[in-house]
Amino acid sequence: MPFLKLIRFPNLIIVVLTQYLLQYLILIPAFQKGNLPPLLDHFHFFLLVLSTVVIAAGGYIINDLEDYEIDLLNKPDKVIINKHISGSNAYRLYWGISIFGFLISLYLAFYVKNLPLILIYPSAILLLYFYSKSLKKSVLWGNIIVSTFCAFVAGIVIFAERENVFQLNINNPKYGSTVLEIFIFYLLFAFFATMFREIVKDIEDVEGDKKLGCSTLPIAWGIPIAKGFALGCGIIFLGILFDWIFSEEKIEVDVGLIYLVVGIILPMLFAMFQLTKATSKKEFHFISQLAKYIMLSGILYLLVWSFI
Repeated sequence: MPFLKLIRFPNLIIVVLTQYLLQYLILIPAFQKGNLPPLLDHFHFFLLVLSTVVIAAGGYIINDLEDYEIDLLNKPDKVIINKHISGSNAYRLYWGISIFGFLISLYLAFYVKNLPLILIYPSAILLLYFYSKSLKKSVLWGNIIVSTFCAFVAGIVIFAERENVFQLNINNPKYGSTVLEIFIFYLLFAFFATMFREIVKDIEDVEGDKKLGCSTLPIAWGIPIAKGFALGCGIIFLGILFDWIFSEEKIEVDVGLIYLVVGIILPMLFAMFQLTKATSKKEFHFISQLAKYIMLSGILYLLVWSFI
């Protein structure tokens, strides 16, 4: 279905999965141990997730609208705008879901009695709009914005429950510090995994971007330097994982450690090794898809961690 392709439905499922796993496998069990009820019940947490999904979906739509000519060069077989959905209808969809998302965020802000929360939604929408309009075509700024938004997917969950997290730190510092460590780990994980993938995607699309006057990292500074930046993000990413592993008081070879090594660390090492050798668009695309798998694997690690 063209509409589902336009809003990147599989990516939205990953957003939903991330937020629900963090809420129900990390936060709520910790709150229960600290005798704290969550600020958001099931229905209102669903609305929070829905507002995040709407932000992401709107970002994908405006990105495709702004990148129509570039996509005709870089990935003509995947273009949706003006092939399956007209540009005017896509703009209507964009504004329709953006207004819908704002109404949800407005309601949630009143519900939790924190009106400044209203500013988060339009700020995110505007940031993604300017990203699609110009920032994604500049050196690193587009990569940083997308990576920040991916980290925001996890960050908004703990932000919504921040009062309880503060109280948990007072009532039971052990559980409180564990919750903070997990969220910091996932914020950094999401940011650097996304940075790695976004730079690889820029290298993959360099020919089409160059023809339309973009100034992405590989165009402005060259593919070797862009590869170096991506590899640097990969090294930091691996450093975060090893810090997580060695932060345990006693390292044991259990299901969690095996999962981290086999499901995340080895694929990232392989992706980095392939990046050093890659020269063709097809090779860079493979690395980009592998990075996407690594991000999903990292999210699913929550399931493994919570049950060991």
